[in-house]
Amino acid sequence: MQILNIFSYTCVKIDTLMSEKKIRLYGAGGHSQVVREILEDNGYEITDTFDDKPEGSHYATKKIASGARGDLSTFSHEGPPVIIAVGINKHRAEIANFLKSKFEKAIHKSAIIASSASIGEGTVIIAGAIINPNSIVGKHVLINTAASIGHDCVIGDFTHISPKAALCGHVEVGEGSHVGVGAVVIPKVKIGKWCTIGAGTVVIKDIPDYTTVVGNPGKIIKTMKMENINESQQAITDITFIGSGISSSFTLLNLLDKIELENTPNKVIINVIDKYSEFNTGVPYGLRSGFSVLLITSLKDFLPEPELGLFKKWLNNNKKWLLDKFKKDGGELSKKWLEEHTTQIENNDWNDLFIPRSFFGIYITERVKRKVEVLKIEGLAEVKYVNAEVIDIEKNEGGFDLTLNNDSNIYTKKAILSIGSLPINYLWKSKKMIEKENLLFVNNPYSPNLKEVLSKIESFLSKRNNKINALIVGTNASGLEMLYKLNDIKQIRDKINNFTFLSTQGMIPNAIVDEERAKDFVTTNLNALQSKKGLTAKEIADAAFKDLDYAEKIELGAASTVGKISTGFGSLLHKLNENELKEFACCYGNEIGRRQRCAGDHYLRTIVKLKGENRFEHLAGRFDGIKMNIENEFKLDYLETESNKVKVLDEPIHLVINCVGSMRFTNEKTPSLIKNLINKKYCTPNKSQIGFNVNEDFESIEGLHIMGPLLAGNIIEGKPIWHVEHCGRIIWLSKLLAEIVCDKTLITKEVDG
Repeated sequence: MQILNIFSYTCVKIDTLMSEKKIRLYGAGGHSQVVREILEDNGYEITDTFDDKPEGSHYATKKIASGARGDLSTFSHEGPPVIIAVGINKHRAEIANFLKSKFEKAIHKSAIIASSASIGEGTVIIAGAIINPNSIVGKHVLINTAASIGHDCVIGDFTHISPKAALCGHVEVGEGSHVGVGAVVIPKVKIGKWCTIGAGTVVIKDIPDYTTVVGNPGKIIKTMKMENINESQQAITDITFIGSGISSSFTLLNLLDKIELENTPNKVIINVIDKYSEFNTGVPYGLRSGFSVLLITSLKDFLPEPELGLFKKWLNNNKKWLLDKFKKDGGELSKKWLEEHTTQIENNDWNDLFIPRSFFGIYITERVKRKVEVLKIEGLAEVKYVNAEVIDIEKNEGGFDLTLNNDSNIYTKKAILSIGSLPINYLWKSKKMIEKENLLFVNNPYSPNLKEVLSKIESFLSKRNNKINALIVGTNASGLEMLYKLNDIKQIRDKINNFTFLSTQGMIPNAIVDEERAKDFVTTNLNALQSKKGLTAKEIADAAFKDLDYAEKIELGAASTVGKISTGFGSLLHKLNENELKEFACCYGNEIGRRQRCAGDHYLRTIVKLKGENRFEHLAGRFDGIKMNIENEFKLDYLETESNKVKVLDEPIHLVINCVGSMRFTNEKTPSLIKNLINKKYCTPNKSQIGFNVNEDFESIEGLHIMGPLLAGNIIEGKPIWHVEHCGRIIWLSKLLAEIVCDKTLITKEVDG
């Protein structure tokens, strides 16, 4: 009896395996013969062949049935999987969109495909094709004979990579595009949607959507009309991210991980909207900050595990071209940084390095794109990027209407407001940059980007015969890196006589830990509160300020005291009730943080060098204005911190760079979106005036979630939040929010279904 049961099970298993090897072909032209042979060599039984025009089929194809176009309702969508053996991309896309069948892949035995590559359903890979590690190939793609796909490429749905075409690493090919026979695409080039790259073309720069490119180097010769492109209809959006900085990127990554883990029954449609064309990085890690500014902390303090390990592995694989680009973008200080850290870089010893911030921006962009493509291939999620500014939100039943500055609207069931900090608070006049005969005033050093601003400064200086005096207002990360970049570029540094910092405390963030004195430092005032009950936020803050005052008095920098002071006040927070904890988050956390700023030694060595040359001064005070004297020179008025009186700087100022940071909700220049949200009571500012009140689901109102710096002044999982710019904190919060949003979205979609 046992033998009979085993025999029966074996027969069932064999029948199942045989049924799994059955397949149907849609298409009966010449290309179908190639696909047919691949499938038969792989042991498939082709049960049916369909074609919308059977009369035009290849002579070798027998028993052809009519396709689904004639009558979609009578077509047998059920049955074995289908391969669309049609060579024209547009037709392949149309068929895939109206068929309701399962799809299979057809991969020739001689094709070489890296184990880390992803291949979408319906894709055909012909003899001799090579797909290198970490590349993502979409759905219903045709990778033709001996085509080569480099590492880390992203090949969109319905594309055709022709015979012997060669795509180098990090190339992106948009949906529906055709790369011709023998074409070459150099590394990191992006080809748009529904493009045609002619045979033998050498593509050396990004190609916009709907264009035809030919020649060496490739040139655009034609642009198709968008109405001629048959794309799938826009689906109703489930989730929309407003803003696409690091907070959005990590939330999106965690959200997609959750969707993949849950294997959601319906595809989740996600929009990401940003007024800048660069997505995923925000200002700090993208092109607006340039390629050669460095982290304010070491890498090991910048990222927690396991993200740190993933990033270091990526650095190991990409460091050559990254460092070449860094060297090209930077100046003398950048070259010196490379020379000093050659051994560490060669040994992949990244932990203690203050690496270029742009490296992380490129990494996170690739990480997001790869995850987006994987879930698109799996049919679980689709992410659409919209380059526009959201200027208003209107809550309707079941969701929100988002009004964009291009006069269009997007309807979404849920929205995540993650626009980063509020815009920079302009110090003088209302322009990003003001140029006069004897003055260049930069209100926003990152608009349009740091590289162009530095070029403008260099041009301004080149017109002057004499050296000038420069003023940087603010000693945050922006202030330090602006001083660094002014000294990195020789043509700028040599034209500046004196550099002046103006900040409220008159202190430079500290870099070097005094190990011996740090051991002896005691947080006397914070320690005295350990036995006290019923504490208030103000009592803890006052104690922290007194300990900071003492550290400054004995000239012990923040790098030596930040650990003990942070531990000291952190250990007291559990003694606060909920109201006092929120008071601490709103009113004191950032104030303590400003006095605990640390920075990389590379920044501070620049200051030490300038001090040694008697070319540096640091004023303790607040900017009060710029006035022109009778000699047509501009003088600085500032409110001195110690005396609380307005003082005038003796020397004239010719270059002013504003690095004071972001505005508050009370500023009349607050963006229209923020004003509208506050006026409609969709968002309520808390006492911090830089953050909105949220509930335990990060919502300001139902369905509108807040993420990033706008979370300041809240209590999340019992922890006060006053600063959401550190990656460790962002990753923690993004995981929490992703789980909340995904769970709510899954419930909603199940009910809808």
